[in-house]
Amino acid sequence: MKSHAKVCVVGGGAMGCGLLYYLAEEGWGNDIVMVEKGELTSGSTWHAAGQCPNFTGSLNLAKIHHVGTQLYPKLEELTGHAVSWHGCGGVRLALTENEIDWFKHVEGIGKQIGFECEIVGPNEIKRHHPYLEMFGVKAGFITHNDGHVAPADVTMAMAAGARQKGAEIYRRTRCTDIRHLASGEWEVITEKGNIICEHVVNAAGSYADIVGSWTGHNVPIANVLHHYFITEPIQALVDMEKELPVVRDPYSNCYLREETDGILIGPYETSGATTCFDDGLSWDFENELVTPQTERLFPWLEQATERFPMFAEAGLKSVVSGAITHTPDSNFLLGPAAGPHGYWMSNGSSIGICQGAGAGKYLAQWMVHGQAEINMAEFDPRRFGDWATSEYAKVTSINDYQNMYTCMAPGEQHEAGRPVRVSLLYDQLKERGGQFQIVHGWERVRWFDPTGKGEKYSFRRSNWWDPVAEECKAVRERVGLMDLSTFAKYDVSGSDAEALLDRLIANKVPRKTGSVTLAHILTDAGFMESEVTITRMGDDSFYVLSAATAEELDYWQLKNEVRDGEDVTITNVTMDRGTLVLSGPRARDVLAKLTDTDLGNANFRWLSGQTISAGGVDDIRALRVSYVGELGWELHCPMDGLPQLFDALMEAGEEFGIGLFGAYALNSLRMEKAYRGWGSELTTEIDMFEADMARFCRLDKGTAFRGEAGSQVFKQRGPRIQLVYCEVDADDVDAGGNDPIFDGDKLIGLTTSGGYGHAVGKSLAFAYVEPGYVKPGSSFEIEIMGARRKASVIAQPAYDPGNERLRA
Repeated sequence: MKSHAKVCVVGGGAMGCGLLYYLAEEGWGNDIVMVEKGELTSGSTWHAAGQCPNFTGSLNLAKIHHVGTQLYPKLEELTGHAVSWHGCGGVRLALTENEIDWFKHVEGIGKQIGFECEIVGPNEIKRHHPYLEMFGVKAGFITHNDGHVAPADVTMAMAAGARQKGAEIYRRTRCTDIRHLASGEWEVITEKGNIICEHVVNAAGSYADIVGSWTGHNVPIANVLHHYFITEPIQALVDMEKELPVVRDPYSNCYLREETDGILIGPYETSGATTCFDDGLSWDFENELVTPQTERLFPWLEQATERFPMFAEAGLKSVVSGAITHTPDSNFLLGPAAGPHGYWMSNGSSIGICQGAGAGKYLAQWMVHGQAEINMAEFDPRRFGDWATSEYAKVTSINDYQNMYTCMAPGEQHEAGRPVRVSLLYDQLKERGGQFQIVHGWERVRWFDPTGKGEKYSFRRSNWWDPVAEECKAVRERVGLMDLSTFAKYDVSGSDAEALLDRLIANKVPRKTGSVTLAHILTDAGFMESEVTITRMGDDSFYVLSAATAEELDYWQLKNEVRDGEDVTITNVTMDRGTLVLSGPRARDVLAKLTDTDLGNANFRWLSGQTISAGGVDDIRALRVSYVGELGWELHCPMDGLPQLFDALMEAGEEFGIGLFGAYALNSLRMEKAYRGWGSELTTEIDMFEADMARFCRLDKGTAFRGEAGSQVFKQRGPRIQLVYCEVDADDVDAGGNDPIFDGDKLIGLTTSGGYGHAVGKSLAFAYVEPGYVKPGSSFEIEIMGARRKASVIAQPAYDPGNERLRA
């Protein structure tokens, strides 16, 4: 057993072995080890059903799934270890128009990735699966190249492949503790000796939260009990020449497939689901199942027999009932954990057999190269903070399980476990019709519903359309107010604070007190990691803002950048300050009624900040910036003063027709101004030049900064793809991101975001396309919900291209 290694993976299931395989493929094979308390696959992997679908509504998750469906059929040839791959394909059933729209979106994803798929009617479904009953079915989504695999076999094969390239696996070696050393390395304590490593990976499956607790890492997972049922062989299936496709049925909420000439059915019960191990999980639990609770599953099994009557005619051979990990938002935890460098997560997957290979591939890239080739933000463990408690994880994970086959339209989110984090305006905004979305635990208003009926969720424009148009009109013509307390906020101070920021961001640090700078933190390779706004509050003090979902990411980027002996203090003040956005042509008139501060251009210029008092509230950090393209201020006040400031602004604004607005309007307004969004236009897949952000990448600033060398290379190389801003000939649905773009039959790019500009009367979109399509006037077709829509590149923002209103 080695005493030192570059990487130690804790846990030998599908997720851990997938990572080990791809770390070895990346060339680290001779310096990586795995410790497993029992035998490989002996946790949740061995009893998994092993489905490997391509179908998913997320482009990046689809890329992860695609790795598995491409690797598993050839893994035996690559490793010499049998994997029992069944490439029978799959079919998902649609019962509603919303689900058909979802299918059209996923079909667009399939065209970008290259997996073979098609949307078919009930008669065609019967051709592929003659034993299904088609009542209630409107369409089916057929994926021809996926299927299912023996979980233990494929995991063992990946482990074998890693060993062949030098990896070492220590079975029957229980990890008992992990420690962070003063050297920055990690020490993995086991019953058979200790391993000091540069990187440690928590791939501990059902035990991941326990393992994480040793080092103070929060791992929001829950072990949910799942069953599947296998029948005796059925002669009709024995006689079939071709295996039936795996069926996913939202009527019965079951997956249905063949298994050794019998039928395998796994229900995801929509109520009454339970977690396992609530009294604790023994370290001796190995290759065991949990006592089944079959009686409560009868309603879903009965519906499964209606869909697949053959199931009712067969004798039951076995019931498999075991724990499957789920997370609050259904995505696994993959990437660096919040905290010091070198602690990684690879856990929380509810379909780990399907995802183990792809998750391993892209996490290995991240570890070896500093980033993956796909956008990993939706899997990043730092999307959760300490607000995601174990109780929250339990409630939301059960809800995630119970909605496994629920079609979630854009904007739709579950209510389970909410609210968690709220500003002090939550109740008041709710009374005014606020429709909320959850963002990093926060409740943030999407739009205000004057009817009180709530949103009718759809992939197309819905009942929010007219109210959002009115919200936009208030901002453009009068004055609007929005609660954006969700901003991540940090105070960075000390005699070395400027030096720290200067080597971290690509732009220059603001030099004058009161100056505001938009800046970007790059990866080591020069791609875009984060976007921040920095205000210089004094000689040695800065106020740093970033996106709500980047709160943990950016806090630890700042924290981990502090060098030994430096005088820098970094304080997360996100919960200490609320934020109100006051924007519109009458914004100055409203605020002037509440403050003695001179708000004129001479004293309070655009892109500057001052500490003011207003409405009887002191210590307000007023920043003259705007993400909607109007005269306005962000007012960052002490959280306990937020209600008083809000009431004062609403009262002062009454004579000017002040209106509240939410995130839907914010998106419409920023699209009219061609403002890029972090996480959509700005991601770790893209460099500053491809995103047309070169003016914020100051290669001439005289200070070395993270990603500078890569940025120099990218500038000389030229863009692989380029961001364009375009208007779209849309009907009742706008580009939503990840829509494929074509020139004839040629795939030339994809959208990143879009929306309707109510002030300009145009559907607008951002997209990355091949360099030959970036000139103003260039046209192409965006496939939105299955229909090709003409789009044309425009040179300037559709609204106020000269920024005259911002500077008013």
